Amino acid sequence: MSTREDIAAAAGEVGGITAHEHVVGDTTPGTVYPRLDRIEYPNTFGGVAHWNVVLVLPQDIADAERYLADTINPLREALAPHLVVTSVTPQRLQLDGVGLLPVAFFNGHREADE
Repeated sequence: MSTREDIAAAAGEVGGITAHEHVVGDTTPGTVYPRLDRIEYPNTFGGVAHWNVVLVLPQDIADAERYLADTINPLREALAPHLVVTSVTPQRLQLDGVGLLPVAFFNGHREADE
């Protein structure tokens, strides 16, 4: 499996999460998809891929904070075998036709697929 497939499969094991392998337009809370941020080549042994795993949160900010508090550890633990999660960052994405969408980025890295 590819990293993208590993991430989506692992996230999909968490209750209430609907995981996708690629970006989707679904704004339902619990929607998750991985986005490749960058690949660094620090040495001759190969690259290090940095990923943002996007978790869609509820529109209401207070509900979004509660949802993230309930979801952060189960999702982080599910991703751990496939991604070294280094941070979780709540954000708001501007989407055409939707407006501002509360999300959380689970940022991490692992060796790049070659």
